Amino acid sequence: MKDAKGEGTDLYSHLLEVFNLLILHYPDDSLDKLEEVSHLIKFKDSKNINEWLLIEEFWNFKEACKNKTDFITKARKHFELPQPEEEGGEAPEVPTVNAVPDLLTQARVLEWAGVSFGEKEVYRLQKSFASLAGSTSASNLRFWGKITGTQSDYYIAEGNVEAEEEGERGPDFEARGTGVNSLVYWVTDSSLGEWTQLPDLEPKDIAAARSIKVLFTGDLERDIITNPFFFGKEKDYLRAQIARISHGTTVVPNGIYKLGEPEEEGAFVKEIEAKDPENEEDQFKQPETEDQAVLANWVHHPKSILDNNRTDH
Repeated sequence: MKDAKGEGTDLYSHLLEVFNLLILHYPDDSLDKLEEVSHLIKFKDSKNINEWLLIEEFWNFKEACKNKTDFITKARKHFELPQPEEEGGEAPEVPTVNAVPDLLTQARVLEWAGVSFGEKEVYRLQKSFASLAGSTSASNLRFWGKITGTQSDYYIAEGNVEAEEEGERGPDFEARGTGVNSLVYWVTDSSLGEWTQLPDLEPKDIAAARSIKVLFTGDLERDIITNPFFFGKEKDYLRAQIARISHGTTVVPNGIYKLGEPEEEGAFVKEIEAKDPENEEDQFKQPETEDQAVLANWVHHPKSILDNNRTDH
């Protein structure tokens, strides 16, 4: 094999030089760069090849430094304290926020089930929850979970906020704080990103979400193009699926609730009542530890059962 000057070299020496450069400059993607480095050694001055590779390496580092700077800028807002408006003045008091969940402890429990986001990511989520509580005055915040998308994922938080004045809604719409809208949900695509509040649910959204299957993309404003047609965007579809998952995975001991009396004979029962412990007919015995392992002693939350039986939901 001859180089650019026409001087010959043996295969062993050439491979030795190739591997030395790969180990030095491309330890993580050596296989992808193997042919390129070999070609450069054969057709360029091998004495200057090191300088040429360092130039390319410099651009890779420059891009990595830019990404690191963006990361630090986003993360800093979760750790900075309020600064005084004037130099030498007193810093404003940190506003008190409602209690936020201890995600670090909860993450250890999830790890027992084989689910983990990584200790650093969970810590960033913990700080992000504190920012969310401070900006929304939400109470009873809880980490609902994570839904993956084709372009980006959704971290989901749930909590309570004061009811807002509703615009014109359908006759079956359940007001904030009741029914499927008893809780409010926020989503973000990153532990360093901004939280976006999802809209309240309409009955038609749940009915439509039951009849279609669509992959999430991570774009809340994306139009859902499917058959049957979905009259809403991905944020509405996401909110509907969150409600379905929440109600479908909520269980209570069998017999702790009872159905209310129908408004008229043959009418659909719309009310769920907890049994009155002072009423002998409503006595409920908490299942023993051994009984809790029996599947028949658990039922879906009555609210979700009624919703699943309703034709308008």
